[in-house]
Amino acid sequence: MRLHTFTVTPNNRKVEAFVRHFDLDVEIHHVSFKDHETKTPAFLALNPMGKVPVLVDGDFRLWESNAILTYLGTKFPATHSVPTDARGRADLDRWLHWQSCHLMPAMGALKTADDKDLAAVTPLLQILEQQLAGREYLLGDLTVADFAIAAYLMTKLGRQLDYSQCPKVAAWVARMAALKGFVATQVKPPPSAA
Repeated sequence: MRLHTFTVTPNNRKVEAFVRHFDLDVEIHHVSFKDHETKTPAFLALNPMGKVPVLVDGDFRLWESNAILTYLGTKFPATHSVPTDARGRADLDRWLHWQSCHLMPAMGALKTADDKDLAAVTPLLQILEQQLAGREYLLGDLTVADFAIAAYLMTKLGRQLDYSQCPKVAAWVARMAALKGFVATQVKPPPSAA
């Protein structure tokens, strides 16, 4: 298996962090945007959208980060990251859809806004706060949903949000940031010229 990725973005980081956290047998290939790798015919054959991440498993090409996460979680059942019962799986899917339909657009709107109203994300943080009541992770145990959502709250913009009314979310983000996979995928700024 080979993961084509670009660690800097949350959709790529969440998949790469998952792979690294569980030491999955997946080769990681960081694409070169400088060389326009995602515009080449070879890459477009993997993903006609010309975007990363893309997972290649034999003759199977899978794009869309949450689909990749659930595929990996299912393919590597020892991770226990994808519930196998119908209700558990539906709950997981709910949070993956919530991330892609609510959190990601809200964060994207903030990123492009001239006047950043960081409080616009507060209602979403409050929903997470309620979900984390009495739980260490979103569904109790660590799942792919934790990777999908936490990656957005670890971005530069995510770190600027006000978590004062959501201490459970703040503690959860700190727990997620300390996981081996997220530590391994921290993007370090280049050294400053002295």
